Amino acid sequence: MLLPIALVLASVVCHATWNLLAKKAGSTEFLGVWSVVAAVLWAPLGIWVLANAWDTLDWRALQFIGGALFLHTSYFVVLQRGYRIGDLSVVYPIARGLGPVLTCLVAVPFFGEDPGLLGWAGTFILAISVAVLGKPRVTAWRPVAYAVVVGLFIAAYTLWDKAAVAILPPLLINWATDTGRAILFAPWLWRRRAAVKQVWQSYKRHIFGTAICAPGAYILVLTALTMAPVTVIAPLREVTVLLVVFLGAKLLGEHDMWRRLTAALGVVLGAVGVTLGRS
Repeated sequence: MLLPIALVLASVVCHATWNLLAKKAGSTEFLGVWSVVAAVLWAPLGIWVLANAWDTLDWRALQFIGGALFLHTSYFVVLQRGYRIGDLSVVYPIARGLGPVLTCLVAVPFFGEDPGLLGWAGTFILAISVAVLGKPRVTAWRPVAYAVVVGLFIAAYTLWDKAAVAILPPLLINWATDTGRAILFAPWLWRRRAAVKQVWQSYKRHIFGTAICAPGAYILVLTALTMAPVTVIAPLREVTVLLVVFLGAKLLGEHDMWRRLTAALGVVLGAVGVTLGRS
């Protein structure tokens, strides 16, 4: 059990790191550039997985990859725009907290799942915690709106990927969506090559860090899920919320750290309740 826990904790660090780097860079050009770099860096592994899975693929693979490309790209674009105008310690916890709530609400009628008393209690705690985090100043409602939309996309791609992994290797889904996003962004990046050059010169380390950590966090969690129950892995992942709020305060000088940490703890406890209730 120690190895999957170590993998999840490594994923937590990776996830917090790339979100911190994305917040610091704060531009859509940054998203496009790191997507291109990720597609190249992970290509050897992605091509190897594709070659081994080729005989088992059919037309549904393109359908699932296309859907994942749309959902994950939309998620990244909206998240990056939210980071441009809002605090990391507000946008990230609201988005991550809403994801499990919305997933749970959709899973009940569409998948026939029963979260039970613990699951509904966790959903309630999550909703209250998100409301506390999202209590904005008079002029700060837009970051909260972006975070809510990000939460919607998290719920959507979670449900979509749940179906996709039944026929596709997770790593292939990740590399294919990164590559597809890089191709989609390529013409736009070329037209804005002056801005892209500036982003590259200013944030080269951020670009490589995100290109490694964003896919890496996803792959580490999926690997851990093959070794331990989701009831162990999923709650541990939510520790990222506390880490991100702490980093936002200490490294970015964001305010209200203790209120946000308290609310973030509620997000973690709520997510644990939702996960255990659905197990």
